[in-house]
Amino acid sequence: MDKIEKDQFQHVGKNLEAAQSIKRPSMSYLQDAFRRLRKNKPAIISFWILVVLITMAIVGPIISKGLYGHNYRNQNLKLQDQTFILSNQRSLKLASNSVFSYKKYKPNLRKTKLEFKNVELKKQSGRLSFNIGDKSEESYQGDQKEYKIEIKTTTSDNWDSIINKLNIEAEKLLKEDPDFRGVTFKKSGNNVIVETKGEKKFNSKYWLGTDDLGRDLFTRLWEGSRVSFLIAIISVLFTVLFGVVYGGISGYVGGRADNIMMRLIEIIMVIPDMLYIMLLSIVLTRGIVTITLVLAFTSWMHTAILVRGEVLRLKHSEYVLASQTLGADAKRIIFKHLIPNCMGPIIVNMTMMIPRMIFAEAFLSFIGLGVPAPFASLGVLVNDGAKIFYQYPHLLITPSIVLCLIMLAFNMLGDGLRDSLDPKLRK
Repeated sequence: MDKIEKDQFQHVGKNLEAAQSIKRPSMSYLQDAFRRLRKNKPAIISFWILVVLITMAIVGPIISKGLYGHNYRNQNLKLQDQTFILSNQRSLKLASNSVFSYKKYKPNLRKTKLEFKNVELKKQSGRLSFNIGDKSEESYQGDQKEYKIEIKTTTSDNWDSIINKLNIEAEKLLKEDPDFRGVTFKKSGNNVIVETKGEKKFNSKYWLGTDDLGRDLFTRLWEGSRVSFLIAIISVLFTVLFGVVYGGISGYVGGRADNIMMRLIEIIMVIPDMLYIMLLSIVLTRGIVTITLVLAFTSWMHTAILVRGEVLRLKHSEYVLASQTLGADAKRIIFKHLIPNCMGPIIVNMTMMIPRMIFAEAFLSFIGLGVPAPFASLGVLVNDGAKIFYQYPHLLITPSIVLCLIMLAFNMLGDGLRDSLDPKLRK
């Protein structure tokens, strides 16, 4: 260290320009919120799911009407209860039986396969016949042909000979008429299985099938989603509009007025929401407007309480005191200063309220207090599908999946917005 001279060093000094430069670009509160929201992958995925669902709710009925002329109310009983996969297998029916007994008889959904469990021969001569095809099933069979297979048995017949006779008769019928498409008979253990042959294909005209009145399920699904979205969004807007004004005034004015306004909310909230909904639904004419008003009337109180709490927290802030000092009136302070600074919790509350409104509408439609026929909503579709779930499960599963996706996506997006709009969580 003693050998180091001062002239070996160079004095650099302060770089004031570099010291005062901004290393990263500045951003506003909203820009920072969107930056954090984009990092939340579940929220972004939920956002795009909602974009797809809302887009389909708008254009889905237009597409089906433009391609095939479908709408949500057209009925065709000849095409009822189709699925999105069509099969030209013919239906089966046991016409007569004096040959064997069984403990259980189990058909599949379309009765194209029959299974007789724990069968036993009666050890006597008799007749055994099956009807193949049903004229009422034109949409599935592609024609209205009916066939019959019948055999006679003797006391010397066993199961192998009986099954062989049935298969021989089926082959003869197939050679005479190829449209028959064939039937197979076989014995598996103690069970006898009968199944018709055929081909399966995608339902190119009714993409999701039809309901019990022959209406296009694809059109009714997106028309019902449109109605549910419309009711939920409009009712939430009315709820937020009234609740924000009510809660803002109550929180800013304070004192006796605040006590009276809050006691009024408590009185209204003591009575269960469902009682209000049922009474209003009975008094008013059923329809989209009625159910929207009912949901808005029973939901604004929670928004008012939320906004009141935020206003109470912010009304003693410096910028509010400065506005009061400069002579701003209560209206300007509430709507120009307080409510804009409460928009984060309000937006999150709106996002969380939309799925609740959709579920409430679905529940009302499920119990018969929702939109009237022939209008469709997700609740109406779920209710209609639940009645015949065991016969035609696709009528319940399809709208239930869409309803669950909407509920889940809105809730996850709401969680993401809550995290991104909270400045305390900024990193």
